[in-house]
Amino acid sequence: MATIEAKLNKLLERFEDPREQLDYAYDKLAQQVHEVDLALARAITARKKLEFTRDRMKERIRELDEKAKAALKMGREDLARKALERKHVLSVELERIEERIREMKEDEDSLRQAREQLRTRLDVLAAKKEQLKAEYEVAKAQVEVREAISGIGEDIASVARIVSRAEERITEMKARAAAIDELVATGGALDVLEPEERDEIERELERMRIEAGVEEDLKRLKEELGG
Repeated sequence: MATIEAKLNKLLERFEDPREQLDYAYDKLAQQVHEVDLALARAITARKKLEFTRDRMKERIRELDEKAKAALKMGREDLARKALERKHVLSVELERIEERIREMKEDEDSLRQAREQLRTRLDVLAAKKEQLKAEYEVAKAQVEVREAISGIGEDIASVARIVSRAEERITEMKARAAAIDELVATGGALDVLEPEERDEIERELERMRIEAGVEEDLKRLKEELGG
């Protein structure tokens, strides 16, 4: 029975030991830094994929313009018009992709700032926890000396446990404050999806833009061929 009680007391002392709490707080903050690093890597990968799509779309637009010119040379204005219509539909989509890439770069910058802030806090905590551990060791030694001198070890042990619990509460509050700071500093998730439906007015304006672009390109190509 005494052995079980001794083991339980040792386990409780470990949970109440501020050194354990400090290490736990440091590990949690280090994990947050790691998660921000992963989020930043995912954001960069998504942007790179979008940039690859953008580059291929630009090449496709150039090809359609050349096909329209070739069709006009052969007297096939109908084929030229179809090619130019496809070109301008892609041009509208290209504008959206360019805007999304700009937004993703801004999100990446926010994640980088959050990562630097977290790393700074991690460095500060690393130094602070070692300082507090040293102070705890000194305080613990002083308590043990006073217990031996005073002869009232049981009472002093109770005081030591109260001090230890108070230090634990302080450490928990510091860890909670650091976690709240991290949540405030971290950006939100990236959404790379386009809406499935757009406003009717926006669709009509887009159609008019495409038609105007087609007519303008037809006029330009005809002038080039006439020249």
